[in-house]
Order: sequence, then C-alpha cells, then structure tokens
Amino acid sequence: MEFLEAMPVTFKEIAPNHNIPEKWKEIVLNTGGTHSTLQDIKLPQKAGGYWYKDSTKFYTRNRFIYWQTTSDAIEISEASLDLNLSSANLRCKVAPGTPPLSNITVYERSSTNNVVILAATVSSVHRLVFPHPSILDKKCTYGSMSSTSPSICHDTSSINNPNNYFILNQYSNATTGVAHTCSSLLRENGEAIFALAFGHEGEGSLLLIKLPVTGAAVTTVLKRESTVPSFLSGITGALRGKTTDGVETYGVVITKNVIVAVCGDACLRAWPIDDGGAPISVSAPLSQTNVRPKPPPHGHMLQKTIGLDGSVILVAYLSFPNECEFVVMKMHDPVGGFIKFSHICRIFGPQLDLLDYKIGYGDSNHVIWALWSQPDGDTMMTCSSLGAEVSWQAVAGREPPPPLPQLSNHNQYRDRLLAPGLFPHSVIRKALVIYTRTWCGGGAGGAAEEELGEAAVSAVLARLRLHAARTASTDQTHLMHKCWSDLYSWCMQYMEGLQKPLGLMVSENGTDIESGGWCAVVRRAGVSLVCELEPLERMMLSPEDTLESGTGVWLGALSAAARRVVAAGACWERAASPSRAHQLERQLFAAAAPQHRLLPRLLHLLHSPPILTPQQINELSAILEPIRDLQSAVLELNDALRLDVPDIEMSRSEDDEDGEYESLFASDLGVAVVTEAIRQMAEMRCRVVRGALAALGVCRGAGAVPGAGHCAVHWQAYRALLWLHGAPPHAATNSNSSEAFRLKLSALGGAAVSAGAGGAGVVRVYARGPGGARARSHLAAARTHTAWQHALPHFLYHLAHQLWAVSGGFDFGWWLARINQPRLVQTYVNMLEPWCEWNACSRQFILGLALLDLEDTEAAYTAFCKAAKGVSTEPFLRHLVAEPDAHLTQHRALVLYYMKVIKLFEIHDEGACVVRLAETAISIADKDDPNLSMFQWVVFKWHLSGGRTSRALTAAAANPAPHARAAAAAALLTTLGSRGELGALVQCATMAEEAERAAAARAALHDAHTHNPYYDFLYALHLSRHHYRKAAAVMYERAARCAAEGGGAAVRRRYLAAALTALRMARPDHAFIARPATHLDSKLQVIGPEELAAELREEVPDSQDPVKQALLNSENINFDRLYTTLKDANADTLLTVTKRAISTGQFLPRWFLHRYLEVDGAGCVRALLSGGRAGEAGAAWCALARASLATLQPRGPPAMAHLSLADLLLAELADHQQPYAKQVHDEIDSLVKEYTQVIIRTSEDMKLV
Repeated sequence: MEFLEAMPVTFKEIAPNHNIPEKWKEIVLNTGGTHSTLQDIKLPQKAGGYWYKDSTKFYTRNRFIYWQTTSDAIEISEASLDLNLSSANLRCKVAPGTPPLSNITVYERSSTNNVVILAATVSSVHRLVFPHPSILDKKCTYGSMSSTSPSICHDTSSINNPNNYFILNQYSNATTGVAHTCSSLLRENGEAIFALAFGHEGEGSLLLIKLPVTGAAVTTVLKRESTVPSFLSGITGALRGKTTDGVETYGVVITKNVIVAVCGDACLRAWPIDDGGAPISVSAPLSQTNVRPKPPPHGHMLQKTIGLDGSVILVAYLSFPNECEFVVMKMHDPVGGFIKFSHICRIFGPQLDLLDYKIGYGDSNHVIWALWSQPDGDTMMTCSSLGAEVSWQAVAGREPPPPLPQLSNHNQYRDRLLAPGLFPHSVIRKALVIYTRTWCGGGAGGAAEEELGEAAVSAVLARLRLHAARTASTDQTHLMHKCWSDLYSWCMQYMEGLQKPLGLMVSENGTDIESGGWCAVVRRAGVSLVCELEPLERMMLSPEDTLESGTGVWLGALSAAARRVVAAGACWERAASPSRAHQLERQLFAAAAPQHRLLPRLLHLLHSPPILTPQQINELSAILEPIRDLQSAVLELNDALRLDVPDIEMSRSEDDEDGEYESLFASDLGVAVVTEAIRQMAEMRCRVVRGALAALGVCRGAGAVPGAGHCAVHWQAYRALLWLHGAPPHAATNSNSSEAFRLKLSALGGAAVSAGAGGAGVVRVYARGPGGARARSHLAAARTHTAWQHALPHFLYHLAHQLWAVSGGFDFGWWLARINQPRLVQTYVNMLEPWCEWNACSRQFILGLALLDLEDTEAAYTAFCKAAKGVSTEPFLRHLVAEPDAHLTQHRALVLYYMKVIKLFEIHDEGACVVRLAETAISIADKDDPNLSMFQWVVFKWHLSGGRTSRALTAAAANPAPHARAAAAAALLTTLGSRGELGALVQCATMAEEAERAAAARAALHDAHTHNPYYDFLYALHLSRHHYRKAAAVMYERAARCAAEGGGAAVRRRYLAAALTALRMARPDHAFIARPATHLDSKLQVIGPEELAAELREEVPDSQDPVKQALLNSENINFDRLYTTLKDANADTLLTVTKRAISTGQFLPRWFLHRYLEVDGAGCVRALLSGGRAGEAGAAWCALARASLATLQPRGPPAMAHLSLADLLLAELADHQQPYAKQVHDEIDSLVKEYTQVIIRTSEDMKLV
C-alpha cells in the first residue's frame, strides 16, 4: 500500500449518472453447446470497447461501442456523446454451458461499410456484422434538435448467417481443456482469424481458426515445439530444468500475420498464421522468477500496440504469487522466417490482482492503463508511459455517495433520494421492490404506476406503521431516519453493483498520440471517462508532489507561493479528515451569515474546539512559512479560481462550416458527462478554497489575510453551482398559473421554456438547451477540436461560466426565470443574496416574477423596487427596457422599466401595486415624457375599477393627453352610469368638457325614448353649470327624437316640459333655443318659452281638463293621478266620474266619496242608488245624516233632513238578504228615528228661544 500512497494522482474519472438501459434487443447465437455435451464452465466477467476512428464525421465522432460478457450472453451497446442512438443495446444469448471468452474485437470495414465484431465462446467463434453508421441515416443532420440516429445494433439480420460462425465442440474435452482466452483479427478480405488458448490445466494448446467470408472454416492446432535451435528457443529454461510439457498458453495476440502468445515459462512464442503449426520463434524468458504463475484470470496476459515507427510493441503482464511486472517488448519484422524480440523496458506493478489493462496513446508516447482489484473489493486505476522513465500515476478514486443526513420530514427524505446525479430511477425502483417485500409483507405493486417519489414515501410510511404497531418508541424522528436509511442503503448496494468496473477501453487511433492521457472504464452499467486533472485538482490531490515539483506543465501558471497555499489546504483537509471538513462547511453555512461575518465564524469553528493538534498546525505553518508575500499568493489563487473565458468574436459562428459543432455533447450521455464534470470541478474547487481558508485561519488568521474575503466569495459561488447541479425542476400542475406565466414572459418579450422531466437537475436541463448551444457557439468561434478529450475542458468551462454566479452574465438567470420554477428561483436568489453583488438587481427582478407566481404580491413589489436600482447599470435590465444601442437617461430607463413591471401586476389583477408603481413612475418621469398619459390612465383605470371614484376623477383630470382624457370620460360615463354615481361626474368641473362630448356622442347612439342616462347626465351637467339654454336644447332634442322614433306622446311631453322648465330659468336675453328644420326647404327657427309652451299645449289639446281626458279614455280611471283635480271638482264632474266608475265596476276611493258628500251629498246617494250600489248608497246616507245631526242647533240655519232618501233606501234594502244590506237597513232605520227625535226636540227649543 505504500506503493499506492506514493503514487501521484493525475487523472480523474467522470462517471455520469446516465439512465441505465432497461430495454434490450435479444438474439440467440448458435454456439452448439448443450448441458449434456459441456461441463459447467465459469469464466470471469469481462468488458471492453472500441472508439470509432474517424473523429471528423459527426456520425462517428465521439461515438463508441462497448461490450461485456456474462455467463450466458454477450451484451453489446453503442453510445455517443453527440447523438442519441436508438436501439443501441443488443444482448447476444449463448447456450447454457458455453460462456463467451474475453478479448472481443471490433473492426470497421470501409470497403463494405460494415462494423464487424469478432467474438468467441468456449465452443464457437462468431463474426457479427452490422451496418456502419455512415450508411444508417443519410438524412441525419447536425443540431441537438435532430440528434437522434439509429444504432448499428438495430440490424441483426446477418448475425446467425452460417458463414459467420463456426462450432468447435470437438476441441472441448478433458485432454485439451477449455479455452480461457482468445485473440482475433479481421483481414482486409473479410476473413476472420481466431486464436483460442485452451486451459492451463490441460495440454495448454492453441487453436487457430480461419473463418472466410464464404466457404468452410479452417482449424489448425498450433504446436508448442519449435524448429529453431535450442539456444535460440529458451535454452535458459532448459538449463533451469523446465520442460515443454508444462508450458501453458496464458495470453495471445494476433498481429501482422503472426500469432504471439505468452506461456507459463514467461517466454513469447510466435506462429505464422498461414504456414504450419510450429512456432517460428521463442523468446528468452521475460522474467527470472522461478515460480509458477497465478492461474487465469489473474495469470500472465499479453497486449499489443503499434509503435510510432509502425512496429509491433508487445506488453506482457507477468503475474506471480509474490510479484508482478509489465515487460515491454518490440517485435521486429520477420527476417529469414525468424522473428526477433527486443526488450524495451520493465515496469513493476503493485501487489494487487490485475483485472484488465490496455495500451493507449498520450503525451507523445504509449501509455499502460491498468485496472487493479484491491483486497477490500474496491478497484483502482493506474497508468504509466512506456519508456525509460517509468512512473506510475493514479486515477482519483470515486467518492461513495454521502451518508443520508437526518432530516425533518418525509418530503425532504424523498427529495434527497431523488436528487439528480445520485441514483438512477431504475435503481430506486429495484430497491423499492426489495424494501417493500422485506418490510411491508408484499410486492411493490403500486410502484410501477405511482410516481416514484410517492411510492417511496408510501413504502416508508407502511414500515413506520408496522414499527408503531410492534414497539412503543416515541422518537419518531430517529425511527423515520432509520426507515429511510434502509431504503437509501439498498440503493447504494444496487449502485455499487452497477458501478463495478469490468474492463478498460482506449482509442487505437494513432492520431490520438498528442491528445494527452485518457481512457474509458466499462462498468456493469455504462461507461465512465478518464481524463487529466486540471492543475488545481492535481495540487489538491497530490500536495507532496506539488511541493517537490519546481516546474511542470501540469502546475499551470501558479507561482510557488500560491501552490504552497493550495498544498497547505490539502494537508489541512487530510489532517482534519474529509468528514470533519464537510461538517465544518455545513456548520459554517448553516446560519446563512452575511459576507462580512463569514471569516470570523470560520475562525471560531476552527478553534472552538480545535480541529488540529499543535503538531499538525506546526506542519501547516512549515508549508506556509517560505511564502514571503502571502497577500500576493492568496490574490493569485483567487484569480486562478475565477471561471473566466476569453472574449471571442462570435460573428463566424453562423457560417455553414461551423455546423459540425451543433451536435457536440448534445446527446443525453454527452450532457450527463458535461454536467458531471462541472460538478467535480465545482466540488474540487470548493475543497481548494475551504482548505486554503482553513489553513490560513489556523496558521495566520484568515481575517487578517488580504484577499481571503474574495476567496470566500468564490467558495460560495461554487457551492451555489453544486446546489444547482442537485436541484431538480418540478413539473407545473396549475394550468391557470402556467397561462399567466406565459403572458408575463410575452409582456417582457420572452417565451416560456420547458424544464423537461425525468428527474434531471437544473444544470443538465440548461446544458441540454440554451447553455449547451451557447457553449458550442463559443467553441465554434474558437475552432476548438471536436474530439471529446479536447473539447470537454473548453465546453464545461464555457458552460460553467454561464452558471457561475460571479461571472457577470445573466443568461442562466433569465433562463431559470423562464422555466416556470418559482420555488427554485426563490431559493436560488435567497441563497445568493447575502454575498453576491453581481447581477443583484437582475436577480431581484426574476425573484419578483417568481413571487408573483407564488401569489406573494407585496414581496414581489418589494423585489421589483429593489431591481429598479440596476436598470441603468446591469446589462440584463437595460436590455429588458430598450435596445442595447438606445440612448436613455436614467429617468427614462426607469419609466420604461416600470411600464414592464406594471404589465406583470396587471396580469395578476393586483391593482394596488399597479397604482403604486404608476404613481412612482409619474413622480420621476420628465414633464415631456410621452408615457405620462399612460401612467395616469393606469392610475385612473385601477381607481375606477376599485370603486375609488374621487381618485379616479383626479387621475383622469391630471392626464395631459386629450385623447386619454376623452377615453377616461367615456369610461366614467359607462361605469358610473351602471353604478348610479353620475352625480360625481357632474360635480367634477375639470372633466366637464370631455364628459359633455362623450355623453353627447353616446346619447345620440342610444334610443331617446328608452332609458338613456346620457341625456339625463347632460341635462344635470348643464343645470349645475347654469347653462340653462344648453339644458333646454338637450331636452328639446330628446323630445324631437321621441317624436321621430315613435317614443310616445307622454314621454315627449315630459321632455318638452323639462325643456320648458330649463328655458324659463335662463335670463330673458338667453331664453331661446333652435328648432330643427322639419323639411329640406324649411329654415331653422328660433323659439322661446312661449313658443315652447304652445307646442307643449298642442301635444294635448285638453291638457287643462285631465278628468275629461280620463273619461274619454277607454281604460279605468286613475284616481291617484286625478287626485289633485278631483279634490277640487264640482258636483257635475263628480257625478260624471261616479257614473263612469259604476259602469265599469270600478272601486270608488274613500276620499272621492268624502269629497262628493261634501259637495252634493244627496246627489252622491242618488247616483250610487241609481247605479245599483244600494249598500254603498246607504252607507253614504248614514254619513250624511250624522253630519246633519252634528249641525242641528236651535239658533242655527235651517237644514235639509233628506228623509225622502231614507225612505227610498229602506224600501230598496228591505228585500236584500245579505247581512251587510240588513245591517245598513237597520242603521238607516235607527238614524231616521234618532233624526226625527232630534228634530222634534230642536223645534221645541227653537220655540222657547
């Protein structure tokens, strides 16, 4: 392990959390084996891959094939970083007991436009032929919108063609053993060559199989005996007592018509492909170790590559129980039928089991990439160049998922489980199945139909109920954390199984020799890419190497002093332990302290209690002590932490020649790789800043170091970037809010953007959309190489620059505001608000948009007001209100800004905020600002709709635009008329002229004889302003229209009377109006009150006697209407009315009879009696008699007794049988008797007098 700890870490692995393929196309290979003929054979699971050679074509650029073997299948997948491939997963099933061998090879045949995969099982060999990507989709175009192409795996028609496979069951027996490895080669004519190495426990023979394009296969058993002299064929081994009988074949390769194998005696043997079966050359032993090698799959291995001069280089891995080494040999061209091997170098490896190794290109040399298995089950990767100076370099290990923290509720646990980049949904679904079966007593039946997060919550709640039924625990928080932790741990176990590395994949294209070191790891599910660390990452992971190296390209442009600061931070992290460092970071930012309190709080956490021992602090001080100018070192580190990108002229990006960049990293896998690389970069830079500030705080006091505050800002900026990576957008559910959101963006000149689905984080969604497109345009302008190892650093820097909060740009912020994620925007802005000064006002603007969607109107109003401060200083807000080249004053820009914001509040029907914003805009606008009238109109409109009539009238009167005042008057007439509040408008003198014009126009458009409030308003307006002649003219016009439109005489008379009244109120010299001409040849007439009164009389000739008009009318008499007239009528009129009422059967009011009795009581009784109303006549006579009795006095005037009427009534009522008639009869008879007695007594009194 000391060997591993001393190894510098120079590479990192980018393992995208890409969706695991669940749909596979399956075919069955004809391997010829059955349970009865073959033994139970177990071979290790292996994997590998192939990169397409031509990186200049978009359909093969950054595209690769990877494969893995299982006990019963060969799984072939195709992927691309630029294009989404359909039908890209093929599972080739084999017969039971015939597992596939490793070392599957892939070839591109340009002559036939095919991709050929050569594979072998223990009992068969296969040539799998697929169409080349160049002919799959001729219509495929550039661009992320059309970046889907069919995979080669979609066409499997020729796989089981008999010409493409050969069965060799006869070679699998107890003597020959079972093949454990193989090598293959595809010749130019399409012939496939296979070399199978049989078991090390049998004869260890080597079988050569030639599979032509057509015709029968040819098999040849290659002999171990050599025809060359013994001194050339391993004499050293013979002298040591080795025999050829124990020589097993471990690893084999085919190259240049020669088969080369490394055998158990550590010698290389070479056989010609076309000549016989005896080796033509045997090398000297590659190792002097006199022990038996480890058995396969951990025994000797052999790989080949092509040297820079075109020669074949063989790299043999020799594995012994106590040591292992790589021996690099050069194979020279055959001379005289003999092949010579020459030694290049020897590289000793760690004492670990080697899983796989490949020879790639990089740094102008060949590189060995090795995948090792450690005793604890973990794996590690190392690499070393092939040359005189040999030094192993390590790949940074993959960090396991962090443990599940204790959270407060189920929703937080659910969000943590579904966090982007943590677990694929297929992993969570599988874990849910086991979790439900284990703890809930059943399957996860509803998990497939339900939303995944809700299914997880339901499963945990079911287990909680089960716990509650069994135990009486009161600590629900701990119990909830335990239940979620179990589900989380199962997900981790599934993920560990899927992330198990099975093999390596490198490019075999010689043009990649200048590309730097890189390779790919094929895992159980998917692939991961390995590339070089950036300087800061390497300094952080290899601090000792940083301090020892004086110069180096990998050190970047940092000075030695700045590198010491980074190294001190790395040493602090190691001394404190990564878990304690993470805990410190959580505690530091948990309180959301403002920027100026951040460093003091950090110092407090570092010393209370102390994290490091005094000895560790002394070691850190020793690292920092040589720095003479600490301030310059910190400022230099601060500059290195910035995500600055060079300014590039973008005009060339529209050329057709730049179309090759449109699909760069546009596939789902490519986007996942980019976003994972951004996450790793942000996380590592967070560690750099955290370690540097902690080391400075421990040794020097970070608050006293100039520039430390800027580093703290960058720390928080990278933390924000990490938060964005794990923040998932949620689908909008309210259609009404979505519609309002689209309306708001339309008002701002933008358009809504879909946030996508599938649990992807915000960074991935942005990279898939406008962020990736903008990064590609920068790469196109810079003409960056499109191969992934060249383009990825530039691409992720440009994309991260857009995401970085302190970059100065706001493209990402505006995009975030347009995906309808208000909660996300609110959290993002609140996280940046305490410390980030860049685009602070622009962020307040998008916060206001989000708060409007969240219906927090007052908070939105506050945010928009804060954003107004940056209208003249921040590019986004300036571009929002006007074109970039527009010349605006600050007040003018603010006015335009408030116009935009007012539209947003109007969409949400928030009148109070609209009025406040409009009044603010009015207060700052210039006097000649053309938008003043619009703001006054807005104030007027919302006051009017809110019922604040007086304020609405004030706003309308203050509007400087005549057309706006006219429109306001029209709106006032309509609204106040419906409310019955036109009196308020009548009293508003400042709006009289506009209201008069609007009312006149509307009065002319409505019928005159029906309800027309506009004529009434004009009449009242003119009277209030003492314009009596105008008032009379209005009513006279209305009366004239009633006559013309058939409105009725009564209505016309009313309006004529109103006109007459108004005209009589005018001064004599103004008491006239114009009578419109009735004929074309007639002239306009001027009339006064007398003419108007005469016209009114002409309308109804009997207007002086309304009783006659009522009598002439066929309708019933309206006693209420004639009350005034009949109250003073004479006896004749009353008699006529009585007769008419009796004839029509109409009821006679009491007041009418009372008047008639006063005028002519006897006549009233007679009229009633003659009309057949004897009862009413009797009652009237009784009233008359009582009145007469009251007036009888000795000295009074004589009075008529009306006794004759009484006789008539008594005679009439005597025959009536009704109770009322009998009652009246008795009352009359009684009154007659009483009246007679009173008369006699009164007469006697008169005699005495």
